[in-house]
Amino acid sequence: MSTALPRPGFVPVFAQWTWQPVAIAAVLALGGWYVWAARGYVRRGGSWPRRRFLTFGLGLLLAIWTTCGFLQVYLRSLYWVWTTQVLTLWLLVPAILLTAQPLQLAIAVHGPRTWLARALRTRIARVLSNPLIAPALVPILSGVLFFGPIPLWGAFTPAFGWILQPALVILGAILLLPLLGIDERPSTLAVALTLAIGSLELVLDAIPGIVLRLHRGLVSGYFDHRVLHGWSRTHLQDQQTAGSVLWVIAELIDLPFLLLVFRQWLRADARDAAAMDAVLDAEHAARSGLEGEPQASETGDADAPWWLSDPDWQRRMRGQA
Repeated sequence: MSTALPRPGFVPVFAQWTWQPVAIAAVLALGGWYVWAARGYVRRGGSWPRRRFLTFGLGLLLAIWTTCGFLQVYLRSLYWVWTTQVLTLWLLVPAILLTAQPLQLAIAVHGPRTWLARALRTRIARVLSNPLIAPALVPILSGVLFFGPIPLWGAFTPAFGWILQPALVILGAILLLPLLGIDERPSTLAVALTLAIGSLELVLDAIPGIVLRLHRGLVSGYFDHRVLHGWSRTHLQDQQTAGSVLWVIAELIDLPFLLLVFRQWLRADARDAAAMDAVLDAEHAARSGLEGEPQASETGDADAPWWLSDPDWQRRMRGQA
């Protein structure tokens, strides 16, 4: 897998393949379950759009290419390939899979008392869904994943790497649950806080990439075992390229994150406004009924501003006059 590799280019990106048994088994199991669950849900009278099948299939294909294709083949030869693989499995693959709503499908098929539904209601799940937690973990985990021994273990210890790759997908899915998982109808304040923290995270996420790009020493034991080829660049140049990849990809992934949060903010604000309007309408109807006043629909008049009928406000206006 690591000998006589051609220089990276367009053809090797799609022509180089290897096998990763854990990833292949996980993809086959997930794909088979999704098709079985969706068909069962449809037979019970529900509807499941085809675009979700396509989205879930796209996520699984990306996972296979990431773990068995170019990124896996060149994993021991290029540090920037390790960086790209981790980012893809950690942030991109879970986002695509969760967009197909597999959690909602699982609860719809297996019921609200299934182990998955109970797990989503646990204290750990509630903590991770806090808007203060998930965005703050991304730069911290970036430091853990790209500095120190984990790149060495993940690239050169097959068993560790095989387990780490699906673990990255699960970890990314947990961090994305507040946005793409079960809809808990968060308040406007909570979503606004998430948007503010996400904007700050856009700056913090750049720090690990900047450090890799500008640091003049090697940051991982990966380079002690890196496989060199005739076309290989120096260790430091490889690390600097990895820093550029981390910097750019992390920022590009943050932008859709902020757009999703902004859309959620608009929906939460509309939902809160509708709830407030319903409360005000109910209070107005009750007040009109108690005072024997005609309803607005009967008089054709719209509600007057509250301060026009408020006795304290009227007394203050007359005193000023």
